[in-house]
Amino acid sequence: MTIRLFFVEDHPIVVDGLRGALTEIGDVEIVGQAGSLAEARRLLPVTPCDVVLLDLRLPDGSGIDLLRDAPDDSPPFLILSSFQTPEYIAAAIVMGASGFLLKTAPAAEILAAVGEVADGRLLFTADQLRAAKGGAWLPLTPREHEVIAGLIRGRSNDELAGDLGVSRKTVEAHVTRLLARFGFASRTELAVHADRELLLELPRRGDL
Repeated sequence: MTIRLFFVEDHPIVVDGLRGALTEIGDVEIVGQAGSLAEARRLLPVTPCDVVLLDLRLPDGSGIDLLRDAPDDSPPFLILSSFQTPEYIAAAIVMGASGFLLKTAPAAEILAAVGEVADGRLLFTADQLRAAKGGAWLPLTPREHEVIAGLIRGRSNDELAGDLGVSRKTVEAHVTRLLARFGFASRTELAVHADRELLLELPRRGDL
């Protein structure tokens, strides 16, 4: 049986490469492609497909947003990402993805995963599940998002207080709670972690 794939990916070279590789080695048909969240939301409801290959980093938001908004009868989503962070894996699981693969995976592995997901199976490795448990994703509040964004920009507590229109003590309380939550001893460690793990690209608590 031919598996109908829909790509949500903004890099044509990735789509073209996978299109050629997957259709060459398997019974796969690429039935659609969207390069943004807006385009995916417009095209997916009118494009019958068996599996959605979903990138997490899109020009107008995170692929997690598409997972969050997907109706119960939507096709399964297989994440195909350049980033495999604990928080992203945990968020993908919480939001209902069926599997998580890196874009560097061999085409044969991606094809096998597509077949598993199309058959209704979940495809998370033991290492991914352990990482997700360690990531224990809890969406940031809008204020936590603003504080971490300021830390990444190198803003001091006084500067953040001015930026946000709150007291220095309020900023210090937010920073202290965030350090405890993520297990870091310094603002720099937290900022580096948030920047490296792309935490600000995940949905905020108020968006869910």
